[in-house]
Amino acid sequence: MVKRGKTVEFHKSRNSNKHLKRRLSERKFQKVMGLAPTQDSSGDKKKSKVSGGSALCRKAFWQWVFTSVEPKRSRTNEITKKLGAILDKEKSGGRPIRLVRSRISVRACKLLFNQFVKELNEYNRC
Repeated sequence: MVKRGKTVEFHKSRNSNKHLKRRLSERKFQKVMGLAPTQDSSGDKKKSKVSGGSALCRKAFWQWVFTSVEPKRSRTNEITKKLGAILDKEKSGGRPIRLVRSRISVRACKLLFNQFVKELNEYNRC
């Protein structure tokens, strides 16, 4: 997907010594959409927040979650049903609702990116 540089980077996990694969183009896509977290560290304080990217896209994802994923009657396709099941499970588990909605938006962004890559690969084959 990325013409210059690497498309995949390997990092060590924070909790174990395993190497994790991170797709850089997907992370950049999330950042442009305003859904990638950034870390701010100052001394002993570590903060992770979503900053940068498009505030308009971030609001559009949130509105989509509010109108198409969260109401059970609005889940008409397999993507909204899948994300809605995850949302219901997380809400019943006692997680903060803003965190759950944010994570659902990120999952939707990843699904959108994967669909773009799939379509782009099909287009390049022709």
